[in-house]
Amino acid sequence: MSETGWAAVSAIAAVLALAAAAGVYLGQSRQADFALARSLHADLTSGEVAQAREVLGTLVHDPGAIDEDDWVKVRQSYFTLLWCFERVYAGWYVLASGGKLSRGPLGFLDRMIRWHVEYWEANFPVVKVELGRALQQTVKDGNSWKAFEALSSALAGRNDVTLREAQDGQRRSTT
Repeated sequence: MSETGWAAVSAIAAVLALAAAAGVYLGQSRQADFALARSLHADLTSGEVAQAREVLGTLVHDPGAIDEDDWVKVRQSYFTLLWCFERVYAGWYVLASGGKLSRGPLGFLDRMIRWHVEYWEANFPVVKVELGRALQQTVKDGNSWKAFEALSSALAGRNDVTLREAQDGQRRSTT
């Protein structure tokens, strides 16, 4: 085979190797995105966050079951759950900035957490009012609350700016 022939074979082999490497990378990236989505859902539905949800659910549905001694635990539970939603929003933002490859994992995460977000969007204000009344002080949840609101708005489609910001950030990081 001529030198030109070997060069062409080498070039084709290099292109095939590059395509295979890109395929492996994209597959691993998608797997990592699904792992992130599953991890965020597990964080929201297990461990100390599940215990916090139980305490807050008791306050919402059976407030008489909350004793005076329970309010410190209610406060801890409020922030445990709120901070979890902050972590979920951070992960949601990462997935939203992933472009077309992350649509499947993002859609999966949205479906898994939507009812949780809707439930707490309706019930966090009840918890916050009762907690403030019981502790006789305003509950200061500032930026954590803003992250929950951003997540809630994003899931409800009310926050296209947040999604656009995530996508713009991705475009800036690849240029």
